[in-house]
Amino acid sequence: MLMWLGYINVTLAVFNMIPGFPLDGGRVLRAVVWWITGDAKRATTIAARVGQLVAFGFIVLGVFRFFGGAGFGGLWIAFIGWFLLSASRESQAQVAITEGLEGVRVADVMSRDYPTVDGYSNLQTFVEEHLVRTGRRCFVVTVNGHPEGMITPNEITEVPRARWPYTTVADVMRPLDQVRTVGPDTPVTEALEVMAREDLNQLPVATDGQLAGVISRAHVLQLLQTRAELHV
Repeated sequence: MLMWLGYINVTLAVFNMIPGFPLDGGRVLRAVVWWITGDAKRATTIAARVGQLVAFGFIVLGVFRFFGGAGFGGLWIAFIGWFLLSASRESQAQVAITEGLEGVRVADVMSRDYPTVDGYSNLQTFVEEHLVRTGRRCFVVTVNGHPEGMITPNEITEVPRARWPYTTVADVMRPLDQVRTVGPDTPVTEALEVMAREDLNQLPVATDGQLAGVISRAHVLQLLQTRAELHV
């Protein structure tokens, strides 16, 4: 049993050192190229391409072994190659996004003109005149003209439809002091991590206890698309 476990650990260690990004071997290759060239973006590109070549090699080898009589073993090698290929492409895209957003703050991309809804409106009116008509999924709730909370379809679906005409938006909103917020000087990459970790599409931006705006994934995507079109 110990020999078998040792064999498995050695195999995993050798596999992990394959120069295919994002495996450890690929990260070592990226670090070496980065040290030689001084260019992080170029190092990432080279490491990712090497990883993709290795992945294609696994896929081709697996296919040949499958038709050569190796059966499931060949398909398993091809599957490993496919996994490495997908992981390499995703990691390259993530690194490119992170580098593209370096130095960008939440204040640079957030929207200060956020959609609002009166907290005294009932849910039936809100759904018909705001959600269905505009397609937007997040609104800032105001009471007497002051931002008090946020509402999304998630809060509405918890209320029986028969109660919508008799329930106000303020009754089901999430108060701002209970909503995860970020500051205007927060790096955009950090805001994206928060949205991904808490499964959110947008975040309120607050400063000195006051709502300054809203940042969403769409805002970040628009920035990346514009930069890609301008090659900057």
